[in-house]
Amino acid sequence: MTEEVKDTREGENVTLECRFPPQLVSGGQDNTTFYWARDNKHYKDNVAIHHALLDPNYRVDFQPDQGRYDLRITNASYDRDNGKFECYVKASGSGRIIHYQAFALTVLTPPGPPQILPGVNPMSTEGKTTELTCSSTGGSPVPDIK
Repeated sequence: MTEEVKDTREGENVTLECRFPPQLVSGGQDNTTFYWARDNKHYKDNVAIHHALLDPNYRVDFQPDQGRYDLRITNASYDRDNGKFECYVKASGSGRIIHYQAFALTVLTPPGPPQILPGVNPMSTEGKTTELTCSSTGGSPVPDIK
């Protein structure tokens, strides 16, 4: 299954829309388990189970009778939110996956200022090659410096 790619800026809010045909859960909420999972460089954990939120920066729009289980991330953070989010709707008891959606969330952050090496005022001699290197740290996605 493919991942939906979403971008947001650090500090902004973003909604990941998990939508499914309501008839998939026609047995009722008691026979169905809903949860959101997060996988990034720091965590692999659940962030919401049904209505229960496991992080104060997350909210869910939980309306299974309308086929909706959206995750709203407030004040997006690169360290916490940059990565993969997965929406699961499973049959209770058997654990059979009724519905699955995956999102690749990129939290955009600017790179640091460029640095030119060697030093601030490099010296060069006429007729000789001088090599300068430009680099930057940080940034999401990783910047391409040319």
